[in-house]
Amino acid sequence: MKLKRYNLTEYDFERFRALINRTSGIYFDRGKMDLLRLGLAERAEVVGAEDLGDYYEMLTSDPQRENELRQLLGHLSVQETHFFRNLPQFDALRKYVIPEIARRKAAGNRVLKFWSAGCSTGQEPYSIAMSVHDVLPDPGSWEVQILATDLNDHALEVAARGWYPESKITGLDRDHLNRYFIERDDGYQARDFLREMISFSRHNMVTDSLPIELFGTCDVIFCRNVIIYFTHQTAKHVIELFFDILNPGGYLFLGHSETLWKMSAKYSLVEMGDAFIYKKSLPRAIDGRRFIADRRMRDMPLPPGVQKDRRKSHDRRGEPVTDDLLIRGSKPAIPEPEHENPAAPQPAGARDEIRETCGKARNMIDLGEHSKAIEMLSDAVNGTSTDCESYFLLGLAYQKLGQSDEAAEAFRKAIYCNDSHSLAYFHLANVLEDQGFLQQAVKEYRNASRSLAADPPDSWEQDLEAFDIQSLVDLCQWKIENLGSVEN
Repeated sequence: MKLKRYNLTEYDFERFRALINRTSGIYFDRGKMDLLRLGLAERAEVVGAEDLGDYYEMLTSDPQRENELRQLLGHLSVQETHFFRNLPQFDALRKYVIPEIARRKAAGNRVLKFWSAGCSTGQEPYSIAMSVHDVLPDPGSWEVQILATDLNDHALEVAARGWYPESKITGLDRDHLNRYFIERDDGYQARDFLREMISFSRHNMVTDSLPIELFGTCDVIFCRNVIIYFTHQTAKHVIELFFDILNPGGYLFLGHSETLWKMSAKYSLVEMGDAFIYKKSLPRAIDGRRFIADRRMRDMPLPPGVQKDRRKSHDRRGEPVTDDLLIRGSKPAIPEPEHENPAAPQPAGARDEIRETCGKARNMIDLGEHSKAIEMLSDAVNGTSTDCESYFLLGLAYQKLGQSDEAAEAFRKAIYCNDSHSLAYFHLANVLEDQGFLQQAVKEYRNASRSLAADPPDSWEQDLEAFDIQSLVDLCQWKIENLGSVEN
């Protein structure tokens, strides 16, 4: 790589982190310092900055600073997406949400409004538009408005064009392709009537005002895999703004790893088939479905007669977790930790409890409550668990507290339980590098790079924080090249 000269000092890290957080809401914790350095170096290389200090001055004092800041923020935002991503949510949209709102508005204001906040290259808003046409028997008698916004100017250009090559039509079946797209120039062009339903616009959820002046209130908001990049305070602010712009009875779709725990008690969580959607309403039964409290929102009361619900456990590829999936492959060729091997798989009830514990622990880590997370996870995995996610989160908590030996042991246990856990390899490499074991670190960066290359594009959404898998692979390669030349 050509980026060796762009070293990120502690001083520059703090400056860049504050600038990016202030202008976009994206927050990089110390564990993502190398990822931030890579993203900054790529933009600094493009504009010809001598070093990252020079690049910071360009972002803050150069006459073209606003344009370059837009480019940087767009570069740091994740653009991995595909059509009908998280299919259970779109099933819920088509089977429950659109019919319910349409019934409510059929005799009066026949206007349906959707906001795709963080629309990337457009697959999400086009999926919403197709869903509306799939459901409404006479879509021409309705005024359907879909506002699609993002930080990334290039992504918005792609979205507005509505043309996608073969490699970018993942999630579209042949029926939807034939009905809503035209084959053109070795790709697929969205039909005009579909594109006319959508307005694309650049919008910063943190610094820009709500689009309520231009768009009014709306019925449904999609903001998936966005607030995971924000601090808790910023995410809470954005969620409150969404509540203000949603019509009564409106719905908020979040990413599968996102929750409103400790963020807002104004929304109700609705179970719709295999999906859970937030609703702006009081918790009460509607259309035979159940309103439940978010399993991690202990302070939200349940309506009378409704029991707490347990979601099905799924692995990171969306498949139901079974005993076969909990332990994959054989033990990797890494130094064996000096502790008892994880015990046999637990019964389904025990696994459900571990999943619930992991959800709570992840939120504690996000809130900086690392010691509490360690205490909770240690109780859960104390000689009995084979759940790799428990060990991985335990390693993260130890790593954030600077307890390197304990972190390395936990990451090795996670790898023992699942030898394709890419981020366990990556964080183990981080720890070994910090400890000065550079040859071992290079080995684990290689393991991480190989494992990441085999992962689906949307893996690890809740952990990468404003980077995609390819960026992490690039970082691993940079580490391998640079650390490999250093003598232990």
